[in-house]
This record gives sequence, C-alpha cells and structure tokens, in this order.
Amino acid sequence: MEDATVPLALGLDVEDQKLHYYVSAPVFSKDIQKKSREAEGIAEGLRQSKNQQDAQFPGSVAGRNYQVIVVGKELLKYKDWFKVMDVTFRDPRNTITDRIIAVDGPVSDIFNFQSKDQPPILIFLKAIVESGSKSSATVSTTAQELHRQLYDRAMTPAVSEIKIENNKIILKGTTLLSHQAQYRTSLTYQESSLLQILKKEAGPGISLTFPVDKLQQTVPYNVDNVDKVSFTLGGTSVKIKSSYENGEFRYKVNVKSIIAITEKFLEFELLHNFNDMEKKLSEEMKVAIEKLIEKFQQYEIDPVGFGFFARAYQYPSYKEVQDNWGKELSRAQFDVEVDLRIAATGAVE
Repeated sequence: MEDATVPLALGLDVEDQKLHYYVSAPVFSKDIQKKSREAEGIAEGLRQSKNQQDAQFPGSVAGRNYQVIVVGKELLKYKDWFKVMDVTFRDPRNTITDRIIAVDGPVSDIFNFQSKDQPPILIFLKAIVESGSKSSATVSTTAQELHRQLYDRAMTPAVSEIKIENNKIILKGTTLLSHQAQYRTSLTYQESSLLQILKKEAGPGISLTFPVDKLQQTVPYNVDNVDKVSFTLGGTSVKIKSSYENGEFRYKVNVKSIIAITEKFLEFELLHNFNDMEKKLSEEMKVAIEKLIEKFQQYEIDPVGFGFFARAYQYPSYKEVQDNWGKELSRAQFDVEVDLRIAATGAVE
C-alpha cells in the first residue's frame, strides 16, 4: 500500500477561462503526518491530464475510483460543462458512484484547506453529504444519477453544495442546475427538505421551522425567532396529480403528515388547541412549498420531476413541449394543500 496511489477526490474549476483540475489521494505511510497528498494542474480534459497527475504522485496510480467530484460555481456557469466528465462514463475502469458536490467559491480553497479538527477532504466531504442527505438538508447525487437527470427531459438536476465559512467546510444546501447543467440557483437547508418531500425521497424525522405570528407571544427578551415553532415529520404522504387545460399544465399537490412539536417560545396552550396550531402550521408549510415552486418556475427548472407526471398522463401535450420543459413548467398552475396533524407535543406543555 505504501507504493500505491489511489486518488479518491477530484476537483474541477475554471480560472482565467482555463480548466483547472485538483486531485487528492490518501497517504498510507505511518511516517507521514499529513494523511493526504494533493495535485493540481491545467488541462483540456481529464484524460489529457492523466500524465500530469501521474507525474505528481509517487508509486503507481491504481485507477480513478473517485468518491467525490467537487465542481466550482465558475465552471457551473458554462453550459454543457458536464462533457468534461465524458471519460468518467466512457472508460469502464472509472467509477460512476462518486458524489457530485458544488462549491460556493474556488475549488482550490477546498483542496488546500487544512484543519486539525477535520479528517482528510476526501473522507470529510463524502461524510457530510451522506449525513446531510439522510436528514434531507441536501441531496446526494452520484455521477450516474446526474447523467440520468441531465438526459431525462422531464426533470432538471440537483446536487449538494458546500462552502468555507469561519475557517470550516460546511454543508450549505442544494445547487439546482438547468437542462444544460448550468447553475440556476441554490436552496437553503429547509428548502432542500421541502424539495425532498416533494420528490417523495424524505424519510421520517425531518425538522422544519415556521413562524406562527398571529398567536400570542410573551417572551422576556427580543429575538427574531420568538414567534417560530419547530416540529419533526413522521410518516409523510405526498400525492401529485396533473392535468392539461386551456393550453397549460395544472398540478394538484397534496401533502399529509403526522408531526411532533419539538420547540416553541409562544405562550400558547397546545393541549386544548391542537386545531389552531395544526391549521397555522399547515398554512405556513403550504406557503413555503408554493414559494419554492415559484422559485423553480422563475428559473425554469424542474428538480422535483413534475414532468414525469405530465409525460405519464398527458403525453400528447407533453411531447409537444418536452424539448423546452423548463419554460413550459414556468407557465403551469399549482394548487397546493398541506394537512399536518399533531401527534406529540413533548414531555412538557
């Protein structure tokens, strides 16, 4: 193992209109304190950069089994940047299960980042994406999944997003891309959770927070969050129905869930006023979902996959607009209904 180099993290970015690559590989020698070695360079493509990469690592390079591929936002501004990864799918020796991660900032900062309280980059990045996706704070998109999302005209891609903040690498949320893999916008943690709910990929235990501004509050200090209530979702049912009327697609989105209140600052008795709280939280979640869908329509993207329903149930109408589905979805009408039922309020009132 001491003589082998196994690159597990790849970075891609654009600087001065040139493609820059970054590679990180673990070091197995017990005599070396730093447990990873990095290489970087300028190349026209990944295959063309192979000799450059080999020249910067000792020993034999044992394939390209990347665990993560980090892409800078500067590169994401270019249409069809995904073609740079052609060799990943063309060469059967390469893995296609690597996680695609967008970075809000230069990729070089990520690969050159040093911190005593964080493991090597290649381990840490995969770990925070996997843990974040389990809690629905982001998505976990592999190279294979991104390829499918790009070439399926009924949806648009979504990948996880990170950044460096306060001298730490943190998970920021989700990056949304167009049909050409071009950057469109980003989602916060809560917006990412709502996206996962709409995609029916969210498991139980998701935490959401919404304001309940019309209920009485008596808090002895002034903070911005005094009117907010937090809760976790249990089993969630999401039903989406599509139709085509008067030259436009229409969707009915119905979300039902059993919830447990986890935090409230309000002077509000839950025990005998479940209905009021359920209605208020249901309305706030409905508004949040509507705003999220409006965001999708504004940027003419479809990370949920509403196009799947149109293709399945209104195929003749969908076929006419499938080549420009994002623009067509921006004209669609949505009717959202949310029904939350409180099952638990915690150990104290």
